[in-house]
Amino acid sequence: MRYRFVDALLITAIAALCTATAVFADTGAPSYESLLVRLGSAHPDYQAIQGEASAALAAIEAAGAMPDPSVRVELMDIDDYNLRPDRVGTTKYSFEQMFPLWGKRGLKRDVAEAGYAAAQARAELTLAELRAMLRAAYAGLYAAHTGRGINAEVQALLEDMGLSARKRYANGMAAQQDIIKARTEQTMLRAEAEELNGRYRRASVVINSLVGDPLDTPLAPPAALPDISGFTQAWRRFDESQGGNSPALAIAERELQQRRAARELAARERYPDLAVGVTPVQTGNSVDTWELMLGVTVPLYGGTRAMEKEQVAMLGAAQDRRRAELLRLRSAAGEARADYEAARARQTLFDEQLLAESELNYRSAIAGYQAGQVDFDTLIEAARQIRNVRLQSLDAAVQQQMAVAQFERITGVQP
Repeated sequence: MRYRFVDALLITAIAALCTATAVFADTGAPSYESLLVRLGSAHPDYQAIQGEASAALAAIEAAGAMPDPSVRVELMDIDDYNLRPDRVGTTKYSFEQMFPLWGKRGLKRDVAEAGYAAAQARAELTLAELRAMLRAAYAGLYAAHTGRGINAEVQALLEDMGLSARKRYANGMAAQQDIIKARTEQTMLRAEAEELNGRYRRASVVINSLVGDPLDTPLAPPAALPDISGFTQAWRRFDESQGGNSPALAIAERELQQRRAARELAARERYPDLAVGVTPVQTGNSVDTWELMLGVTVPLYGGTRAMEKEQVAMLGAAQDRRRAELLRLRSAAGEARADYEAARARQTLFDEQLLAESELNYRSAIAGYQAGQVDFDTLIEAARQIRNVRLQSLDAAVQQQMAVAQFERITGVQP
């Protein structure tokens, strides 16, 4: 009879804990992929960046346009209070147009186009940051739910352990303290369950805010963590391309192009632009003569030279920023890979070795308790060890997701 009870407890401890995730999964839960589809169109940060990109696109047309002409009317030889053109001495109608030369309009357009490309890259980077936030929140949701499952199974295990303690106490084979210890452990687990419920609700709020749902919309528990099997390959592609497919580096590249065009434009501002004016001169009711005006701008006061120096300095800063961005990206990507591989190794160790060892330890402890060879504290500690191994394995799985999210946030590359 004693060993049948031992076997029942052992089955409850091991089988239930090992299948906690499957037992508590909900097939009606939104998948990470389905939430990802809704991410960009719903979030105001992404919409704002897209609006800035649209504004930058409109700026291209404005940058390449000709300057607006000016029109001027001059009434001359006024000898009474009548300002009609045919009642004054002469009236001049001047039309003036400034013609930028030396390719200045094209360079202004180049500056604007680089600004638009940078705005597009910022939109891509913003979307990558939102994807990383979603991955982290989804992993947190999964961790909280799975942790609740493990917690509930351990509570059930402690119920059985408490029942065993009560039976042994009734037979004079155990102290009343064993019953109290079992209840204390159960109370601590209920407190932990409340904390996990709070984490679940917090992760739900983050996910709802990202996809544009009301913040209090309930989310069904996720069935699995997002797939990260392609992370190593994505990291290698990123490393081989020297960060070339990263939106963050694209921003630095486009800003560098913008600064190069701006420097060249500042240099060409030293060369004069041409102003052309045509003026018909009216005397009485008819136009008798025409005037033609030609003018050029003269960089006399040093403003153009100062602007050129400014753009040279800005170009140097952009070059340094691009190098710094590449270094930052490669360093952060390397850190993310190191974190990912360490977490994966930890999870493998927990799942393939420590879990089996903790199960064996629990088997030995519960048999020894029934035989009166070990105390109740040893049994509780063995149950805690199984719980801790399961939770640490779960934490290692979540840490892999966090490492991938960090990689995606920094580089913009989806695994």
